[in-house]
Amino acid sequence: MVGGLAGILTVILIGAMGVAQEEASALTYQSSVGVNFTFNPTITINVGGDLVINNLTPGSSSDSNIISVGVTTNAAYGYNLSATVGQKGGTSALVNGSDSTKTFTNLATTAGTAATLANFSDNTWGYAYSTDNGTNWVSGSVGSTASGYAGLPLDTNDDASMRGYGGVTLISTENPADNQSVKFKIGAKASAGQVSGTYTNTINFYAVSQPVPMTLENAYAAAGKTRYNGYYKLQDMNSDICDATEILDDGSQMQAIDTRDNKIYWITKLQDGHCWMTQNLDLDLGTATLTHDSTTLYHDDTDLGWGTDTATQSWTPDNATQTVTYDSNMKGTFTTLGTGSTYYNIPKSLDVGDWYYAGYDGTTLLTSTTVNYLTSDNRVKDGDTVTVNDGNGVDYFSTAPFSTNGTHGHVGNYYNWSASVASNDTSGYASSTYADISGNPQNSICPAGWRLPTITSASPSYSSAGSKNEFARLVYLYNGNSYVTNSSAKLELAPLFFARGGSVGGASLYASGYSALYWSGSVYSSSIAYYLSFDATSVAPQNGINRFYGSSVRCLAR
Repeated sequence: MVGGLAGILTVILIGAMGVAQEEASALTYQSSVGVNFTFNPTITINVGGDLVINNLTPGSSSDSNIISVGVTTNAAYGYNLSATVGQKGGTSALVNGSDSTKTFTNLATTAGTAATLANFSDNTWGYAYSTDNGTNWVSGSVGSTASGYAGLPLDTNDDASMRGYGGVTLISTENPADNQSVKFKIGAKASAGQVSGTYTNTINFYAVSQPVPMTLENAYAAAGKTRYNGYYKLQDMNSDICDATEILDDGSQMQAIDTRDNKIYWITKLQDGHCWMTQNLDLDLGTATLTHDSTTLYHDDTDLGWGTDTATQSWTPDNATQTVTYDSNMKGTFTTLGTGSTYYNIPKSLDVGDWYYAGYDGTTLLTSTTVNYLTSDNRVKDGDTVTVNDGNGVDYFSTAPFSTNGTHGHVGNYYNWSASVASNDTSGYASSTYADISGNPQNSICPAGWRLPTITSASPSYSSAGSKNEFARLVYLYNGNSYVTNSSAKLELAPLFFARGGSVGGASLYASGYSALYWSGSVYSSSIAYYLSFDATSVAPQNGINRFYGSSVRCLAR
């Protein structure tokens, strides 16, 4: 049977060009013609004959012959092979052709219930299948590792396009053109008083091609969004796009453009159900944006007026982003961001340049020391050979992306808390919002459609879906549903790519390569805000630190 065929669209652009030769004012002509065609995948099932039990005697049990059920397809995203019995309105029993009151009843289809031939009840039947050429026989009704027989579910769908979705899954694969087969058999037990005769029914096998995965790119396209400079816009993200996207971690990642300055960021949908930027924010404050040619940020391009504070539709930062200058020896200097109460509530930020963090290489977590690697000699300039732990120390930062995390490792800018929440005066946020995040600032320097993460004690906790304790939720999910706080390895791995960029206090950059600090939008006290911090051996997803510190920013979709 064939079901669920999905088309593939191929577009080829062909250009025809003619050039006038040896002319003072040569002209070039080009004509581009789009060519496309639809190529439908094929999917077929090959079934090796009927199932027959021809040696069943009263008071005994027996299995049938073994048939092979194979699938042949070129479906790009694989297929699902399933089995049911009978048809809607019918019966799942095997029925005597001469006396319909005499039957072999279908075994139980409930999870955890499997039977061997020796413990079948009288006048019952069931199925078993094998994906390893008959070495192990299992029942999909009770889980792929449960050995023995179980009952097949009745086919209850009238709609041909939906048939098979309620059946027992025998094969499920997402690999293109992954042609496989299973061995299949039935077993039955007869009571001593059962009436002789031929008992029949129909087993249905369905092969359905898998749909095209709904990646972020596909969700943007399905929502009718258009590309800008070759990328979808961060500012076009909305809850419908994120909700429609499958949680594929690496597979759903794409790069999107911030229309304020045309910088490109990696984004993905993570296991918490949120879409996140998986690269640090790098917006320079106090420079003209491309959207409005103004140093003022507005509602249409920035996270201003999208929360409950709808009155704030624009923000002009009191202080521009400072830029580090480097000498010929790559020693950087910058003026102070300030410390103490004077700087708790005014926006300050720092651009250290385009440095990339080496991060976790998948095998060895880079060591943590108190050396500040972004202002030491443990850096490499573009063009130098990049070797992690080359015997002369660890190259934590480079002006060229490291292969271990590529542009995900871009350090980005450092923002104090007032800058991160897009405010020239945060003194009004004086009470903790740990128990109630409705008191959080509603604005941020994230792009429109995005916001700062929250940190809270409100129910549900980080171990439950829907938690608003959003950093802790990631720590929990990406450590296998375990709250692991003694290693940052999973935070630095794909698909999260958090970077140990350190923080800025006064005129000093602290602990780059050693630790990470990421702002939330939650208030700790009149002088402190909540943040995520970690180093190689400890993770604190709900810590508080003075607001004057310059820290990294990651945004998630509203």
